[in-house]
Amino acid sequence: MSTVFNPTIAAITLRGLLGRRRSLLIALPPALLLALTIGLRAATNINSSHDFGWPGVVLGQIGLVTLLPLTAMIIGTSVLGTEVDDASILHLLATPVSRGTVMFTKWIVASGATLVFAVVPISAAAFIATSGYVDNPGPLDMTFTPIKGDTSEAIGVIVAAAVGAIVYSAFFLFLSVVTKRSVAVTLIYILVWESLLTRFVSGLRLLSIGQYELGLADKIGHLPNLGANLTLGTSVIMSVLFTVIALGYGTRRLQSFRVSGEAA
Repeated sequence: MSTVFNPTIAAITLRGLLGRRRSLLIALPPALLLALTIGLRAATNINSSHDFGWPGVVLGQIGLVTLLPLTAMIIGTSVLGTEVDDASILHLLATPVSRGTVMFTKWIVASGATLVFAVVPISAAAFIATSGYVDNPGPLDMTFTPIKGDTSEAIGVIVAAAVGAIVYSAFFLFLSVVTKRSVAVTLIYILVWESLLTRFVSGLRLLSIGQYELGLADKIGHLPNLGANLTLGTSVIMSVLFTVIALGYGTRRLQSFRVSGEAA
């Protein structure tokens, strides 16, 4: 009985993904989010009158809707897209390993890498953004303490980011199979569809992974200024559907590749 996860494929994929230059590129967006969050938290502590409810804006619109998908894009389009582009995928598909196993293994690797490179920094940013410094700190006192005595706001963002990492990885992996211009298509999806069109056309929000994340974060943590528009049930159902459909059609597309190098 064959397994749906292949450790050998996973190890090869990780070695190809975590090259020195690519690792730096993957880590850049989350590093920018952390730097922005720390800067705003420090500025707010110095002058609380400048606190305009920025945690929801930064964590939602910048973290969940922009930087997380950018990181997932770099990873998701790399774990399989480069192999499709240079036709090396044909050597893998010529082995006895099933196309479903290839797709599932690549998705697990992409999701895991996105969780490490994006969700972990977003988690740190969430706790920093939703916490404050101790009252009347000294000039060198940088101790963080929760403002409200709980961590529900941060947990909501973390859960949303983890779900987003999984869904984005499936979707971007699917795009890397169906088009050789996956980077361009994913950038259009992130910067035009999610960051622009869904703000003005309410009907498009049902097909926005970023909106699913915001819906989850809002209903779990109730962080203000997230800009969420979907209910918890809709966000959960659409996240599952997006993932299943992307993996299903991606597998079918892989099955259409012939060893000769031509797609049926």
